[in-house]
Amino acid sequence: MKPIRIVCGTRVSEQEFSTKTALGRSLLIHQAANPVEIRLFAENKQGLSTIYNRAIDEARDNPAILVFVHDDVHVCDFLWSERLREGVVAFDVVGLAGNTRRVEGQPAWAFVDDRFTWDQACHLSGLVGHGNSFPCAVSSFGPVPQPCKLLDGLLLAVDSERLEQAHVRFDEQFEFHFYDMDFCRSAELNGLSMGTWPLSVVHESGGAFGTPAWRESFGRYQDKYAMASTPKPQEANVQKQTPVHQFHNPDLLKLMPANARRVVEIGCSSGALAREYKKLNPHVHYTGIEIDPGYAQLAREHCDRVLDMNIETACADLIAGDLAADCWVFGDVLEHLYDPWALLQKIREASAPGSCIVACIPNAQHWSVQARLSVGDFRYEDAGLFDRTHIRWFTLVTMLELFTQAGWTVEAGVPRVFDEPQREKFLPMIHAMAAAAGRDPEMAVQDALPLQYVFRAVAG
Repeated sequence: MKPIRIVCGTRVSEQEFSTKTALGRSLLIHQAANPVEIRLFAENKQGLSTIYNRAIDEARDNPAILVFVHDDVHVCDFLWSERLREGVVAFDVVGLAGNTRRVEGQPAWAFVDDRFTWDQACHLSGLVGHGNSFPCAVSSFGPVPQPCKLLDGLLLAVDSERLEQAHVRFDEQFEFHFYDMDFCRSAELNGLSMGTWPLSVVHESGGAFGTPAWRESFGRYQDKYAMASTPKPQEANVQKQTPVHQFHNPDLLKLMPANARRVVEIGCSSGALAREYKKLNPHVHYTGIEIDPGYAQLAREHCDRVLDMNIETACADLIAGDLAADCWVFGDVLEHLYDPWALLQKIREASAPGSCIVACIPNAQHWSVQARLSVGDFRYEDAGLFDRTHIRWFTLVTMLELFTQAGWTVEAGVPRVFDEPQREKFLPMIHAMAAAAGRDPEMAVQDALPLQYVFRAVAG
């Protein structure tokens, strides 16, 4: 019987793998019932495609069921190795989540466009837990098992001999983003079947959709498959709102008080955050406020009520009365307002002591913004830091000022730093600019890393 060989790249050392990564800890727990081989690329600085291909090459003389998996995946199934063996009998390539179809220009297995519009539920398959503790949030995408055309690269399992026979490898131009999309295209072109399989895991981190590195890889993926559309003038592509999506911000969720009685979320979009929070606090009364009627209709499935309105037009009496809450939530919203200072002050004046605001705000000091500004590349986009619907821009310093000037006390803050290896070549220049300006260069580099900040501010 072929061994199961885990293939994983991690930034930690080999000695730290079993204690500092979700995958390492879970493999240690299950090692008696699930004996496996581990091909670990410790302290890894190479692209995933590169190390995965090395494992494929090594398997020529030592075939195995290869499991390409991220190190932030906690395997929860006590008999997961048997499940995987069953899966690779049913399909050539097995994953946890996927899509039964592929449409032109698709940027990920779950989305149909680069505005991150979810595909119809009837095309999706999979079940994945999210979080770093138990109980965790569970995303149920659709029935499992299902034949698929695209699989999430979080975990991919395949018999090495089938890969060798089909001459399928990973394209090393995709170091992280789109390596899974490209691999699935290659597998399909070479006659390999793909499908989801039931396996319980918890993913400890979210994706990095929409980051500069992601968009750069998306362009190369489009070029490879000749899917790039003709660029349109900015004026012809203006979006009324940031595109709706079904994701929630896990860092925002963590800072929300666990026992809030009344929550008001501004810009609730599809209601994804309400959906997850009500799992933790089912007795809360959750009000969503959404300026887009179409988004508001989606959010009504998860909120106790949703108001179609522009919160900046709300009078003080409405905020203090019908909208009175012990937690207000602004998930990537304050930057879309004309006068966020006035609104936060109005809410503060209407709030009882101990009430809080939880907010996520994009960082205008992010290294990618500085890099693009240095060459005049300030072009609006449909999402991300250059979202065309942003009205205000904040750095960490001005974010803190925003709250304090409105009478709030920031008691918790979390920088959201993602895996962006391409930043390393820009950070020395940021360091040098800060030094030239007579400011702390180390602090300038640290403040250039977060894509966003999440805060909880309280009323005294």
